[in-house]
Amino acid sequence: MAHEGAVGALEADESRVGRVVHVQELAVADRLDELARAIAAGVDEAALVDPGAAVLPPLTRPRKILGIGLNYRGHAGDLGEEAPRTSPASFLKADHTIIGPGDPIVVPAGLGTVTSEAELGLVVGRPCYRVSVDEAMSYVAGVVAVLDQTAEEVLLENPRYLTRVKNYPTFLALGPELITLDEVLTHGPLEQLRVATIHNGAVHREDVVAGMTFSPAELLSFHSHVMPFFPGDILSTGTPGATTIQPGDVVRCELGDGLSSLENPVTTIG
Repeated sequence: MAHEGAVGALEADESRVGRVVHVQELAVADRLDELARAIAAGVDEAALVDPGAAVLPPLTRPRKILGIGLNYRGHAGDLGEEAPRTSPASFLKADHTIIGPGDPIVVPAGLGTVTSEAELGLVVGRPCYRVSVDEAMSYVAGVVAVLDQTAEEVLLENPRYLTRVKNYPTFLALGPELITLDEVLTHGPLEQLRVATIHNGAVHREDVVAGMTFSPAELLSFHSHVMPFFPGDILSTGTPGATTIQPGDVVRCELGDGLSSLENPVTTIG
């Protein structure tokens, strides 16, 4: 996992100014191997982040956030929709939507039904353009738990409102950590990784990556033939199930059985 304390120690060792290096900076500079070495070597207690400090999202300024719709076969069936079969359905989100663990998801008053969707996010680790399915995952630095929000009632008015319904502030929660692929695979094959949407402590819907119509590698390869990806870009691979949320709720994304958990409360604004 990308350890904030190790990142801080790495920067302090280089410049002695104490600035914490963001994970995205290391990815852009192709320095993630240095972070791995810093973690393996251990971190001096003086360089550790205060345990009472807020946990920030591991990425805050990606050049692009690409989302995927109706990618789990079971989720498409829930909605009475047919999962895309010839190519993925995708959309873009802006970085103003990003929040971290524990930050409130803010539902504007009068917006109507809003849903939250647990997803597996891929974080790109190096420039990626026109890559094959077989090589696509070698461009991925790691994965991150995602909660993607949608103004569902507005979307039902017209599917062309997709950009609008996905881009309200706080409509993308990320974190708490970026987990490198090698660590993910110690828990089993990626295809068997569990992704679960948890609503107020109860499992709303869960599935494994094998339940996707298009695999993570297929998604990245396909879209890399449309647009280049850069270090820190996020590709969120779709949800096994969306749950309706309202102020006072708590929603959570779980990856695997104990691999990662992202939880956010829901509030409103007038």
